[in-house]
Amino acid sequence: AVDGFSRKVLWLEVTRSNNLPEAVAKFYLDAVRQNEGCPLQTRTDCGTENGVIAGAQCYFRSDDNAPFSGEQAHIFGPSTHNQRIENWWSHFKKTCSSYLVDERQLNLDEDFTNECLWFCFNGVLQSSIDETQRYWNTLYIRPSRHETVAGVPDVLFAIPEEFGAFDCRVEVGSEKLQEIEGNCADAHADEENIFQEYFHYYMESQGRQYPVNYNEALELFSILMTYNE
Repeated sequence: AVDGFSRKVLWLEVTRSNNLPEAVAKFYLDAVRQNEGCPLQTRTDCGTENGVIAGAQCYFRSDDNAPFSGEQAHIFGPSTHNQRIENWWSHFKKTCSSYLVDERQLNLDEDFTNECLWFCFNGVLQSSIDETQRYWNTLYIRPSRHETVAGVPDVLFAIPEEFGAFDCRVEVGSEKLQEIEGNCADAHADEENIFQEYFHYYMESQGRQYPVNYNEALELFSILMTYNE
């Protein structure tokens, strides 16, 4: 998720599936708690995975008199209008995974392949995008011809008043937040399955270290994939 004014990346998370509304909503709820408030308004595409976020956002904004309260607190629109976050994912796809598909090293229709990808690359990818997020949020963005403000995303987000804007966070009552969090509590848990159990067993029995970079993850992926031949 990207803040529209500051361009601060609020969260960038690796998850097993983005089709689980409760799992995606947990990232939103974590951001609400961390930033001590929800946005004045959120915008997502019309995917079913965003339904809980939309409902929670409107629920949090149901009792205040600020602009865009109630049902106006969330907007559904085509993904092409969410240009900032869509550009991020397009870049990651082109630079991180496309060549494996093009070279026919991946068959994403197979459960074994998908589970192997998750096991080998999950931690490495999350560490990489955490670093990318930290870099982006502390990078000075130059002025452009578009209607954006120059500055460092972290700074723009923290003190928007210094740049002629205002803080769009709206305080959320602890009872409301805990209520929604309770409904999503177990949805984001990483459910182990027979594939993941086998991969962990292999690592322990062979005395192998878990990968900490892309090359190590790719090497492990190649080794584990031989067991599917």
